[in-house]
Amino acid sequence: MAHKSGLGPALRRMMGVAPPAGREAPRAAETVLMNDTRLRIFRLLCNRPGAPVRQLGREAHIAPPSVLWHLGKLVGSGAVSRAELCGRTVYYPSGMVAPADLELLALLGDGARASAVRRVLESPGLAQAELSGGKGVSGRTLGGLASLGVLAVVRDGRHRRYYPAPAFLRKKGLYERRAGRFRRHLLALLEREGLSPEAERYNSTFLDVRVRLGTRPESLRLLCNPFALEARDGPLSP
Repeated sequence: MAHKSGLGPALRRMMGVAPPAGREAPRAAETVLMNDTRLRIFRLLCNRPGAPVRQLGREAHIAPPSVLWHLGKLVGSGAVSRAELCGRTVYYPSGMVAPADLELLALLGDGARASAVRRVLESPGLAQAELSGGKGVSGRTLGGLASLGVLAVVRDGRHRRYYPAPAFLRKKGLYERRAGRFRRHLLALLEREGLSPEAERYNSTFLDVRVRLGTRPESLRLLCNPFALEARDGPLSP
């Protein structure tokens, strides 16, 4: 029986996704993402590209050996790529991130750093005391983010106020444009995996999509712009 896609012709044209050309849906044994655990790991990687195995295990509440086994399946299918970074292996959705940006994303995956950048993106001009109070964000953390070109520091009398650095905003804007291409890649991947994706909402940051795991429908929110830190579900456990 020919596979019936959840994407209508008009939506396919809008999203730039090619039709399935009448091919049959993959059998469950041939798919990788038609598995609750692997789909959950893939979603986590969309939200936190560059995460290592132990961080993924803590977030997904899965033992590291099991995470590693599932990641092997995801890498083997081409859905996920891996890279060596500072002596450890990290993982990210294929096509989402330029490898040169993985180190910065990995640094921003830390709880305190991610919290500080999110708050500055949401409320530019916060003083150090406003960022530090009760959030575990130290002056050293903020200084490190400034040295990385993520935050800009402006002196206001006795206070230091923090803003998103121009270089970081350019990077974020570049990935907003790149997100459209990655979104089309995601839809094609979910289609290939036999998950019958139906795009519900999409923008330069997210793809909200409904898939079918066997007979069970499930809604997913997949982050398409890894530098939209203010849109993450929350940082990984430190």
